[in-house]
Amino acid sequence: MPSTQLDLFGFQPEPAEKKENVQDSTLCSKGLVRFKYNPLLKKSIRCKAGFLFGHPEVMLPAYMKGPEFAQARDLAAEWAEHAVRRKTAKNKALVKELVGRFWTAVDQILVDKGEAPISTKGRIPPICPQGKYHDLNKVLAAINETYFENTLTCRITWSNRIGGLSFHSVRKDPLTGEDFHLISISKGYDAANCPVYAIAGVVYHECLHIVIPPKVSNGRRIVHGRDFRKQERLYIYYEEWNKWHKEVLPKNIRALQKHKPL
Repeated sequence: MPSTQLDLFGFQPEPAEKKENVQDSTLCSKGLVRFKYNPLLKKSIRCKAGFLFGHPEVMLPAYMKGPEFAQARDLAAEWAEHAVRRKTAKNKALVKELVGRFWTAVDQILVDKGEAPISTKGRIPPICPQGKYHDLNKVLAAINETYFENTLTCRITWSNRIGGLSFHSVRKDPLTGEDFHLISISKGYDAANCPVYAIAGVVYHECLHIVIPPKVSNGRRIVHGRDFRKQERLYIYYEEWNKWHKEVLPKNIRALQKHKPL
């Protein structure tokens, strides 16, 4: 029986008589799924059933052959194992989740290497703590040590939102599937006119949202309650940060919206 060709974005398989420009192959960590690498692919992956005892073969872009993509390749193998199965509603949902996690992981690996992520609309943006002027990881580490005794287990990134607000959210790790706290900082802070105490102030503020989560009182959701405001004022440069946040940040945001350099 001929094997079934599946394509991530619905592309039709190439005719059998046309030879693909394929580099050498490797196996997944469990040794059951074979990977082949095609330099012509960039934004899609493909799988074909029936490689070994019913396990599939996966075609990946050639740039995914390196050791840094090992965990992402294992996600691709898991995706392929489900993609060749019967199309139940449950399996379809799992296939969609796995492919989303795969591309999220790939984007993160590329960004960590200093390369541009794969541009696909609707995808979760990768975590980018290194800005043009400031490294958020260093600021978070200092705040965590000074105010939280290194007990916080969160990650931090520059926000892609143009509106200017920093925020805290919960995201799933694409490799493990586990939830983690993510702090996103407005790019209005990544400017030459922004002192470190101002960035540290907003990072401390967002860390407090993890330590003191919103609560509901009398049917009303309270985000910045009395306890929160009391803890917030413990930041040593609270007044200076608050002044910068109110007076300078809006100007930086307007500059960003007009595509002007900060």
